This record gives sequence, structure tokens and C-alpha cells, in this order.
Amino acid sequence: MDAEKCWSWRISSLLVLGLLILLPLAALAGETPIQLIEEARAAIEQANKAGAEQKALDDFSAAKSWLSQAEKAYDAAKSLLAMISTPSMKRAKDEEIIYLATMAKLKGLTAEAKAKGQATAAELKDARKDLADYQSAIAFMKEKLLEAGKAKEVQAKVERERGQIEESRRKAAELEAIKQKELQESRLKEVERAAEREKEAAEAKLNKAELSAQRAKEEVEMKAREEMLLAEKRRMDAMQAKLQVLEQEKAMLAAAGKLPKTTVKGGDKKIVITILAINIFTPSNDLSAAGKETLDSVGNFLKDYPNNKVVVRGHTDSTGSASANQAVSEKRARNVREYLVAYRNLMPSRITAEGVGPAQPAASNASEAGRVLNRRVEVMVLMGE
Repeated sequence: MDAEKCWSWRISSLLVLGLLILLPLAALAGETPIQLIEEARAAIEQANKAGAEQKALDDFSAAKSWLSQAEKAYDAAKSLLAMISTPSMKRAKDEEIIYLATMAKLKGLTAEAKAKGQATAAELKDARKDLADYQSAIAFMKEKLLEAGKAKEVQAKVERERGQIEESRRKAAELEAIKQKELQESRLKEVERAAEREKEAAEAKLNKAELSAQRAKEEVEMKAREEMLLAEKRRMDAMQAKLQVLEQEKAMLAAAGKLPKTTVKGGDKKIVITILAINIFTPSNDLSAAGKETLDSVGNFLKDYPNNKVVVRGHTDSTGSASANQAVSEKRARNVREYLVAYRNLMPSRITAEGVGPAQPAASNASEAGRVLNRRVEVMVLMGE
């Protein structure tokens, strides 16, 4: 609960700070009320994708309420009565709409951040459980290896005792042969002694064969145990490697989550950083000044993980012809790749660019809010490459 309270406090602080910063920035940047309303809709849509309706319902509901007020104020500003208002009245109305839309956007971003925070905490909990299981398995393997070592020591001791017994038998046989030789007085005794020695030799041969068979069996069993332990060790090594990849992915997700004007999603051996086209491109799909700043942050993030391949994908909405949308999506992906290579010094062989047109929509193209989300660029960082 302490962590959750701390997280909520941070989000609330960021909300107030964002409001203080974004309101004057919106005025300085000349953003219109309808632009801010569109950005608020996009923020609420992203929060909904992140699961905010279940994980951050209060902020998500507040964002929708602020947006509804902004839309109503905007519709009122377009009425016949508003059209005959004085410039100062129109400016005041625009400032009211900007305030309402900005609050809706901030609440949407807050809901998205809280939802992502809960998802990251759950993934970290699973990773810690996997680590505990792995450590238990390592302890079990060490115990089995110790038992195998003790078994080898016992086997060596048995072998030494068998050798001593065989040596005693051999010496006893030699002494008995000498005694029999001295006591024999006739050929009959010689024949009997020869027969006895033949019998002992046969018994010794039989015992030796049995001992060899037992040794062979024990060697086979020992080898089987060693192979089983080796297989278990390989499984543990693979498990450890998987855990290391998971830890790296968690760290990369946490770092990527701090990138401005982006949304981040992980899974299926890749991390996807999504940037809306309105945040980085001009209407002619050239990089804007703000877009270059965003790509600088993305480039710095990619430099921290130089061993991972990157795929840049451009997307469009379904408006217009298929050929035109394909060309636009390719240009968006190509412009992002060229900027990262030329200005962030990333290796060209590491990054590929491709356009998919409207083939992979992130939202419905039936509304403008959905089309805004579909006009985007995805920077995919591949894991395990």
C-alpha cells in the first residue's frame, strides 16, 4: 500500500505541474482548442489500451468528464450567438476550452501511467518468483552433486576392500599350495593338490567375472546419474539465461517508459515504442522540430542497448488510396531511420525501415480519434537477437 500511495502522490504532483506548464505552453505554441481536444482524445484512447478503465478508473473517468466539458464548450463556441461575440469574449471562450482539454489530456496521461505502473509491478513480481524457483533448483542440484560425490567415495572404498580380499585369498592359496607340496608323499597327493588348485582357479575366475560384471553395472549406473545431473545443469543454465533476458526486458521497458510523447508495449520478444505522427511530423510528413527532440530521446535510449536490432514501421489511416498510403507509411519510416542514423550515430546495419500503410490499424478508422492513433510510427526493439 505504501508503494501505491507513493505512486499516486507522484502522479498527482505531475498532474499539477503539467497543468502549470502545458497551459502557457499551449498558448505560446498557438495550439487551437480543437487540436488540444484531439490530443486529449488520443491520450484517453491510449489510457484505455493500457487498461486504465480497470486499473485507474477514477482518473480515467475524470479524463472523459473533462473531455466532455471541453467538447460541449467547443460546440457552444460555434453556435450562432458565439459567432457574434466580441474578440475578447471569443478569446476567453478559447482559453476555457484549452483549459478543459488540457485537464482531460493530463488525466488521460495520469490514468495511462498508473495502469502501466501496476502492470510493471505485476511482471516484476513474477520475475522475482521465477528467480526464487531458480535458486531453489540450484540448491537442489548442489545437494544432488554432493550425494553423487559421496557415492563415488563409497564405491572407491568398496573397490579397495575387494582388492585386499583378493590379495588375502591369493596369499592363502600360495601358502596352502606350499603346505600341500610338503605333505604330499605320493603321486595321489600330487594329483589331489593339482585338482584342488584347478578348482580354486576356476572359482577365482568365476569370482573375477562376477566382480567385473558388478563393476560394469555400477559404472553404467554412475554414468547414468552423471548424465542426469548434467542434463539438469543444462536446464538450470537455460532457465538462468531466460531470467537474464527477462530482467533486461524489464529494465528496457522501464527506461522506454520515460521517453516523452511515446507509448511503450513489451512482449513476444520485442519492445514496441509508438509515436503518433502528429507529434513528430509536419503535414508533409517531414520531421518537425519537436519530433526531432523526441527522436533524440529515442536514439539515446537505443544507444544504451547496442546489441538489439531495430525495425521502424510507418503506419497510416485508411483515408485515401492504398498506393498513396503505402508511400506515406514508407516515407515516415524512412525519415525516422535516416534521422537516427545521421544524427544519433546508430549503425545503419542495425536499423531497417518498412511501411505497412493502413494494414495494421491500432484503432477504428471510423472516427477521427481512431485515425489519429493509426497515423503513427512504431520503433520495435527486438529481444534476443
